Amino acid sequence: MKTRWLNKEGNTDCILFFNGWGMDENTVNHLDRKGFDICMFYDYKTIHPEEIALSSYSRVYVVSWSLGVWVTGFVIDALGVNVSKSIALNGTQLPVDLCYGIPPQVFENTFTNWDERNRKKFNRRVLGGKSAFELYEHKLVSRNVVEQQVELGVILKLVKQTTVTNFCFDTALIGQQDLIFSPENQWEFWKRKAMVVEFMLPHYPFNYFNSWKQIISL
Repeated sequence: MKTRWLNKEGNTDCILFFNGWGMDENTVNHLDRKGFDICMFYDYKTIHPEEIALSSYSRVYVVSWSLGVWVTGFVIDALGVNVSKSIALNGTQLPVDLCYGIPPQVFENTFTNWDERNRKKFNRRVLGGKSAFELYEHKLVSRNVVEQQVELGVILKLVKQTTVTNFCFDTALIGQQDLIFSPENQWEFWKRKAMVVEFMLPHYPFNYFNSWKQIISL
């Protein structure tokens, strides 16, 4: 696992952002960062984070997207930080599951067949179709395709070896046009676990927002 500070200006509020699999800062570079120091977690070849100093912050928020939702609990437990609010975006804490996540066969096929051609097909689904893909593909493809496959294989192995953490999200955003984590499976997982909000969004939700403050306000 890697960490990168997207913003570190001595703000009193901090956001811990758990990115999706295979992604980097390009997914969220357009978001206004005003008022927040932001630490991004990504590249989940392990789920053990390096130590980061958080004691100076008055409030620590968590924003997690896609497979980053699954990673979050392990990291928060390791950091021992008190979270003021946590938001899950288009993901669940059981990411490889027929009823609550991505069906196991679909997940394994994605890993086995991952190459440049299939990445394009996958990213079209992430972004919600051909027109969005033509506009926003650059936000998803800066990581190396071979490296992405290695990361996905590690995640698949770790998911099978671990159980759901005790970490509880406050809010879960479900994109009604999500073609990766089906809205139905997300609903099944989050009902009675978090406050659920729904928007007409694809799996990639960040084009809906202009700032991190908007996300925190969900």
